[in-house]
Amino acid sequence: MNGTDLDGYSGVEQCIILKQGEVRMKSRRLGIWRKRYVVLFAPSSKGPTRLVKYADERGFREERQLSFFRMQDVTTVVRLSFNEDHGITISLTGGEVRQFICNDANDAEDWLQKLQTEAGKSDTLPVGHFRAFLIPSMFLNYDGECIVEVTADCVNVFTDTTKRDKVAGMKISCIRRYTSNPEKRNNNLLIENGRSQEPIGESLLLFKSYQAVDIYNRLDTSARRLRGSVSFGNSSNESFNRHAVSHPPVCMCVRVCVNQSHTHSSGCELQKTTCVVDENMHQHYSLTID
Repeated sequence: MNGTDLDGYSGVEQCIILKQGEVRMKSRRLGIWRKRYVVLFAPSSKGPTRLVKYADERGFREERQLSFFRMQDVTTVVRLSFNEDHGITISLTGGEVRQFICNDANDAEDWLQKLQTEAGKSDTLPVGHFRAFLIPSMFLNYDGECIVEVTADCVNVFTDTTKRDKVAGMKISCIRRYTSNPEKRNNNLLIENGRSQEPIGESLLLFKSYQAVDIYNRLDTSARRLRGSVSFGNSSNESFNRHAVSHPPVCMCVRVCVNQSHTHSSGCELQKTTCVVDENMHQHYSLTID
């Protein structure tokens, strides 16, 4: 999925929906059947394979979910015993049960097949691999859902789990800094590369992922092993910070870089734009670095 606007990230779910629609779902507390909008999502940067419940279609569009469960935790999916044509019963590990009634028999059959296909299936990736969404930038020709692999000395970005198409490869030793802010719960992971990072050179990459903290922790572990006692990333280590700011980092206003061409002079217009990163991560610098 290509685009030029960070706001498009909120709509990334559109390309990973396995099924969606209005149903009547049974309340777990009161046993009342209520209209609800349910969506079956494939695994992505926003979460694992899961069935999400919304109050209505508007709630879905505004991403205001009421509840969800992972399909990995589903043990069985069968017809409702009292409504064989239109109803579905989903059993979860631990003995919990979810029930809903569809609009017609064909819809119920489609739901049954798709839910049974995903039931109990693990979508866990190999160790060191994470699902993420690469925000559009001027530094790469690719944006969208991707796989981030963190090894002992590199961070690799692939278009999908097959790893056939490599978007970028970054040596950890050439990463100037990286940061994530779990307290903000914005799922941001920012990687800033130094000039020696080949082939992309000095650059700033912003990822969104529900696994952002996990990516950061693995990257931090690899970086500390490579650099020994020198701290790195979200670090307060004074000697490293002096090294890190000896050349001003690239401005984080990557959204405008996609939409406008720049002559990166000392008066770069990036400093006058709205940053895509939250205020605690935002740093205004000129893009001119000799």
